[in-house]
Amino acid sequence: MNDGLERQMDSGTERAEAGIPVRAEGHVGVLESLPAEGPMTEVEPMTAMAPIPAPSRNSWQTREEYQREVQRNERLRTIAENFAYFGFLSLLFGVVKTFLLYRNPAGITFPVFVAFAYGMAVMISKRMKVPVKTGSLLIMGASLLLGVSTCLTGSGMLNVMNRAAIFMLFCVFILHQCYNDRAWNIGKYVGSILMYLLQALVFVWCPFSHASNFLKSIKSKKYKNVVWVAAGLGAAVPMVILLAILLASADMVFQSMLDELIEQFLNPFTVFTVVIETAAAALCMYCMVCSAFAREIPEESRSLRNGEPILAISFMGMIGLVYLVFCAIQVMYLFLGKGTLPEGMTYADYARQGFFQLLFVAMLNLVMVLMCLKYFRGNVILNGVLLTISICTYVMIASAVYRMVLYVQQYQLTRLRVLVLWFLAMMVVLMAGVVILIFKNQFPLFRYCLTIVTVFYIVLAFARPDYQIARYNLANGDRNAQTQEGYLGMLSVDAAPAVASMVEDQEVKKQLLRGYRNGYELWAGDGLSIRGFNFSYAAAQNELNLYSGY
Repeated sequence: MNDGLERQMDSGTERAEAGIPVRAEGHVGVLESLPAEGPMTEVEPMTAMAPIPAPSRNSWQTREEYQREVQRNERLRTIAENFAYFGFLSLLFGVVKTFLLYRNPAGITFPVFVAFAYGMAVMISKRMKVPVKTGSLLIMGASLLLGVSTCLTGSGMLNVMNRAAIFMLFCVFILHQCYNDRAWNIGKYVGSILMYLLQALVFVWCPFSHASNFLKSIKSKKYKNVVWVAAGLGAAVPMVILLAILLASADMVFQSMLDELIEQFLNPFTVFTVVIETAAAALCMYCMVCSAFAREIPEESRSLRNGEPILAISFMGMIGLVYLVFCAIQVMYLFLGKGTLPEGMTYADYARQGFFQLLFVAMLNLVMVLMCLKYFRGNVILNGVLLTISICTYVMIASAVYRMVLYVQQYQLTRLRVLVLWFLAMMVVLMAGVVILIFKNQFPLFRYCLTIVTVFYIVLAFARPDYQIARYNLANGDRNAQTQEGYLGMLSVDAAPAVASMVEDQEVKKQLLRGYRNGYELWAGDGLSIRGFNFSYAAAQNELNLYSGY
């Protein structure tokens, strides 16, 4: 017997020296030979959960991949052992999200929801012993500002853009909290966001598996009582429905109250939609928690700058020569107004075309310069070529802005033209970061770009483009020629203050204001209710009341 024990100990020692994980007796799934990593520490379990066995090593797995898989399962086990906490928070998130945003896309509750979502994220981070970083606080502040701007605007386009921006910032917040992202570049961050979201889809089994294990492992009388209360409430629903029907047939006042309650809150379609939306939000929240703290995304960002710089120099050099000729033409013909144009073309015609092509080329230049900086070794000549192309890009941006301004002066503003001008202004600042990166390879370009894009978008959101469009077009056009069939009638309720103060024809004014109000109510509902109060809608309704008497 002693010989057998010694052989087992010798075998375990040899496996440990070979770097193969050794499973401690009585601790299924815990690898003593694996060092802890990352900012997370062990969290005290709330209930005793059934252990998650360590996966068997497949023949195609490397030792590092196997260790990573086991460590992922250990982190998921931590979440599973605290299912009572994370499950409750996820369910609470679903209930609050549905209560605040159900059929209410732009109400005053939207910034409340944004604050609540980040509050939940902070609570979960603290539970997993992850401190809130300084950069995370800045992301939270930017998201809250966008949430406030959502209830200040009645533009459906801006509402969709705000939601997308807040969601992307939330993903950056999660990754910044869970990973050491200091050395991540733009490509690494974009790939990590995609991987994080795809992992959340892969972990869709986690809520059901963890809930099943939790229910099987309940030993505390307190938790059992909660389950019994939930079961009792569920069983009481059919009896309550039967009794309500009997009582309604016995009393007309009770029947009237019940009819109103069913119409407003217990409509079968409404109940079904609310339940589905609540469950979906809770499920998404739990899966995103699992995806975040499984930490499957590699933190290291390998340098790929091993390409031969001569290839990049020859490729970008040819492009740079074309750009130099083009920029010389821009300076000579467009900015200085000298030179001979093709027959039949005026300078006005020449200037009012080509801005979309220039915008595309400027964006392409930005991508090409970044690719060269990422995949080719540093070289003085290459840096000079990239700097030349960056300067040419600035000339192209100036040419595009000049052409667009002339076009707006002739044909007035539209949403697309506003967005183009906004994007061109942002590109001027973004290209400055790229120029710095050419000569300083360690420059944190992603953080720089995230800051610039966020600041520019917050300015756009609070500027309310539809209001600016209406004010400019009315100030530079025939104020009596604006009808509901024109471009003003296609704008959102944000344009109401400009229309009310600048349109001279009273009938046209009332027609436009009614159109704005009805258009908002069609997609967002009543903008004066407690949950759905929207400041832009309220301003339009006040103006309409002044001119229509109701």
